[in-house]
Amino acid sequence: MIRYSVLGSGSSGNSYIIGYNRGAILIDAGYSLRELRRRVALTDLNFEDIHGVCITHLHPDHARGAGVFARQTGKSIYVNANLLEKNGAALAKLGIPAHLLRTFECHQSFDLGDFSITAYPTRHDSPHSVGFSVKIGQRIFGILTDTGSIDTEMQAYAREADILFLEANYDWPMLENGPYPYWLKQRISGPHGHLSNDDAINFLNSCSVQTPQKVYFCHLSKNNNHPDFLEQSCNSSLIWNGIRTICHHGAQYCGSLDTGDN
Repeated sequence: MIRYSVLGSGSSGNSYIIGYNRGAILIDAGYSLRELRRRVALTDLNFEDIHGVCITHLHPDHARGAGVFARQTGKSIYVNANLLEKNGAALAKLGIPAHLLRTFECHQSFDLGDFSITAYPTRHDSPHSVGFSVKIGQRIFGILTDTGSIDTEMQAYAREADILFLEANYDWPMLENGPYPYWLKQRISGPHGHLSNDDAINFLNSCSVQTPQKVYFCHLSKNNNHPDFLEQSCNSSLIWNGIRTICHHGAQYCGSLDTGDN
């Protein structure tokens, strides 16, 4: 059985764990090592079984814990090769020991234990940001957050997922009428910002009835969104009829899925 958890999502921190057969991976480390340990302890997974951490991008709410994680556990951190080649100074600020830093190329799968991982570019204002497709057995987990828009390539990867962690960052009226300065509203809603509730719903409405089987709406803004607003939008506009979970800011969610091999 594959076990997984949204360890937490939102501007305060983001991290996901997927585990199978006494192995596990983390996607993002937006919490301190102590907090990551605490949250993993609330799942059915063992922190010591984690093979390494795959980082989507360098914003602190996704990567702040990566360096300490590597230094304290001796386990590797996996980043887009372009970050090391073109943004080495920013990457160095995380303090990841060189011998524990691993790189991947987009669209080229790599293995961590039983996990086959493929990264693909997203559109965010953090250089060389990526989403991930993680295959275990016949199942696929998709992580698509922190992108201002979804292109056909992202759609193709996300539509393959059995379980999809999908960004629904802001409610447009709440953002528009909120206290943020104009430039910040433009950044959030721009082509390299975040996905709105409507963006996420429109994408799901373009998916088949078979996949994704289940979606976790993630990375809801504390200031520009509310689970109730997203629920109202889903009730009025969502045609896709899979299982959905709206992740409250900072809350943890656990689940399991068979490997589909039988």
